[in-house]
Amino acid sequence: MNIAIIGEGLQALVASALFASVGNQVSLIQQTPDSVESFKEPGLTSLIREQQNSGRLLHLSDWSESDLKNQNSHFDFILLSGISPDHVLSLYQPDLLHSTKNNTTIVMLSPAEIGEAEAFSVRLNATNAANNKKQISVCCVPLLVREGRALNDFSRPESIIIGCDDDGVLAKIKSLFYPFNRVKNVIKLVSTREAEFSCFAGNAMLATRLSFMNEIASLAEESGVDVEVIRECIGSDPRIGQDYLYPGCGYGGKALAENVARVADQLSHRTDDLGLLDAVARINERQKDVLFRKIWRFFKSDLKGKHIAIWGASFKPNSPSIIGSPAIKLIESLIAQSASVSIYDPMALDSVREHFSLRDNVTLRENIAQRENAALLENASTQTGINDIKGLQLANSADEALNQADVLAICTEWKEFWSPDFEQLKISLSHQAIFDGRNIMDPTIVEENGLKYYGIGRGKLI
Repeated sequence: MNIAIIGEGLQALVASALFASVGNQVSLIQQTPDSVESFKEPGLTSLIREQQNSGRLLHLSDWSESDLKNQNSHFDFILLSGISPDHVLSLYQPDLLHSTKNNTTIVMLSPAEIGEAEAFSVRLNATNAANNKKQISVCCVPLLVREGRALNDFSRPESIIIGCDDDGVLAKIKSLFYPFNRVKNVIKLVSTREAEFSCFAGNAMLATRLSFMNEIASLAEESGVDVEVIRECIGSDPRIGQDYLYPGCGYGGKALAENVARVADQLSHRTDDLGLLDAVARINERQKDVLFRKIWRFFKSDLKGKHIAIWGASFKPNSPSIIGSPAIKLIESLIAQSASVSIYDPMALDSVREHFSLRDNVTLRENIAQRENAALLENASTQTGINDIKGLQLANSADEALNQADVLAICTEWKEFWSPDFEQLKISLSHQAIFDGRNIMDPTIVEENGLKYYGIGRGKLI
């Protein structure tokens, strides 16, 4: 099949690479072509290069490029990912209508509101009807693509929800996804509105579970109860299950927050809305302060001159994204209290650098050696140490981030943080305390190694 994919972001790249990999001819159209390497997605760069070399994948910046014209401007499918229908029409309406003259089906992969596919179909077909052209079918297939496991999510989905209001194109769209539906039939056929709604409702449910568990963790801490035990107990109930029951220092990411906000906005128009999802969002924002509050109380409300090491900047493991990340809020709060910070993350340091590079209140340094030299030169007469430099240090490793740190905070559950050298931590941390925002460590083991441990809901108040 001949497929055009219009849009930006990870989902567009993944869809392009995988549809090409199963034999389709794919044209990815992006006004500003994404740098594949910037996503740091496992396996994606090599797959895209492989498909480009095969000739099945064209990466284009404009519809009018010659390579696209050579395909007679006809597509079996046009997929939209990470781009609004209004933007598509403003950029490509004449080309879009010309390319849909022979029974093309449009598929929206990332809906932004309920009724979007339906409204887009009405706009396109109003123009077509005026020109006596065939009606265009617009479907919605909101596929889950998570950073760090995007290729697996797309190629081996747990479910494929096909929202379609035109029975005449059902067989055609099922054939599009057939290569990813072979192990077992995971296709669910619904209307476009139901597909859009399920996308938003699913994300809202996940966010609600996370915020609920953070509330339970707070209560457990006040009650002297370990929330991990509670999590295991309630998770063993088959009505509840274990997924998304892990308390922490708050969820992040663009898609989850946006989808929760969309459903909350829809609910707000009801006269009997009690604000459940508004509360979910507020709980999450408050939870992003939980590590700061613990550290602040640990140092008896005086953080001036303290140096805090942070492990993890991304909002989740295997991602370079810091959108909504609790680590960013923690850094900003610590620096506002005249503390300094060193941070290490395997993938997200470029994002951290970009975020803080223009901040007037942050002195950004690239490595420990630079920072120590600057401190010595600037403060030689008073022999002031590293902790008097107000700023943010980007460390090249987890061990480097510990250099001259008072305590350690963990904000992202990267695997390399799960079993650290506790003896080294004890030597490196002057106050020998760990603030675990993801509950990845066993408090008993940490304390047996001579370190103080403060998790989320682990039964210990500061």
